[in-house]
Order: sequence, then C-alpha cells, then structure tokens
Amino acid sequence: MTSLIRLDKKSREALLDCIGTLTGFFWGPDSESSRLIGQESFFSPFEDLESRLTYEPPDLLSGLRDTINGFPDTDTLIIYLEEAYVRLFINSRNGITAPLYASCYIDNNASGENAPLMGPPAVLMKQRFESKGLSLSDTLHEPPDHLSIELEYLYFLLKKGWSDNDPALLSEAVSFAGEAMLPWVTILRERIADENRCRFYPLITSVAVSIIAYLSRQTSST
Repeated sequence: MTSLIRLDKKSREALLDCIGTLTGFFWGPDSESSRLIGQESFFSPFEDLESRLTYEPPDLLSGLRDTINGFPDTDTLIIYLEEAYVRLFINSRNGITAPLYASCYIDNNASGENAPLMGPPAVLMKQRFESKGLSLSDTLHEPPDHLSIELEYLYFLLKKGWSDNDPALLSEAVSFAGEAMLPWVTILRERIADENRCRFYPLITSVAVSIIAYLSRQTSST
C-alpha cells in the first residue's frame, strides 16, 4: 500500500495520463483517439505503471498492442471501434451487453435497454460534483454516472489533491475508486470478457479495472 500524497511525480503523471486516455475511450472512438493509439507513445504511461499495477491478465498490454497493430490504418481501426462501441454499449438488436452507467449495475443487474437510468449512483454523482463546485456541461446529454464522467471526477480529485497537497481530496479519490467505481466497472468487464469480435474493449476495460483497483488500495496520509 502506497501513500498517494508521497507518490513520485512520474507515477502521478502516468496515472493522470492513463485516466484521461480511458475517459476518452469510453466516450467513444474518434479520429484523434484512434490516431493516438496507433502511436508507440500511447503505451508509455500504461507501461510506466506496470511495476505498481497488477494487470490481469499479466500480458494485458501485449494483447492490446497486438489488437491495435492488427489494423492496416487509422480509418479501418475507427470503423472497427465504432461498430463495437455501439453494439456493446449503446444499441443492439439483442440488448446492450454492458451499459456505461453505474445505475445499470445496482444489485449486479445490467439488463440492457431495460436497465434503470438515473438511479441512486447518478444522484450521488450529481451531489459529488455540486459539493466540489463543479457542474456538468449544458451540452452533455448523459446521466452523471456515465463511466467517462466518473473517470473525469476521479481525475479531478487526484490532480487537485496533488496540486494542493490535500489529503482529504486524495482520500476521497481512494474511497470513490473503491466504493463507487470498482464494483460496477468490474461487473462491466465481466459482461464483455467473452467478446471476440472486438477485443479492444474487453482489454481496455481490464486496464481501467486494474487502475481503479490500484487506487482503491492506497492511502492518502503521509
């Protein structure tokens, strides 16, 4: 167990870079994110954390690299990711495999289009934002318990906690990661674990779980 407030600068920057990257992926693929993952530097922050995190499986990053390198160009990769993102998370004839909202995983339930939205996790997220003087953009038409919004909040707690040397914010980051995020994101990962048509999302979700789990095990004290 490590004290977040004493974490070295390189690890701090790597964690923030990784969380920022994951936030973008779960908003959905675009040309910029797809271009970035085609570059070797994309893996650097994730590799910088290998000595601290327990990636599961251990060859997780290699599998992700092989998946990305299997495409001849960015355009092909974007098409591949867009189809899978919609099918897994947004809309599918047979029901959504894994909605990206925490409210859909109450009592281990995630039943696609029939899953509830704006449940207690969404209400709590709205309260968390308001307690920090934050607000969601008027142009954002998503419930506040969307995975990317939760990742953005985690990013905020860590970045401000480190910049202000504030153990209270870092303590909230630890509890938020462990209590609010880890349980439902772990279930999300399980629901897409057998997805074979697009291995990118099972793999990147496993990366997210590894980072969230790592944070949940830390302390904020000196």
